[in-house]
Amino acid sequence: MEMELRQIVAVAAVATPILTLFLAGAFIAARSGVERVSSGRDVVQIAGNFSAMLLRVAGYVVVLLLVQHFIGLRSTFGW
Repeated sequence: MEMELRQIVAVAAVATPILTLFLAGAFIAARSGVERVSSGRDVVQIAGNFSAMLLRVAGYVVVLLLVQHFIGLRSTFGW
């Protein structure tokens, strides 16, 4: 299953803005509550913020996959 150039461009056109917004949000969320990194506590705060954001996004993906499953759409992950 080789992807043609048109398919690659179409996927890139959709994925690039999504990933850009995701990374910008990750940067903003990770720094939330930390003015500047000056201690170990600040690093722990950043790590906690980032992991909470990743768990939230993973939860959203799981819920969307469940909704797709229950309304009868097939998974697009090849399962």
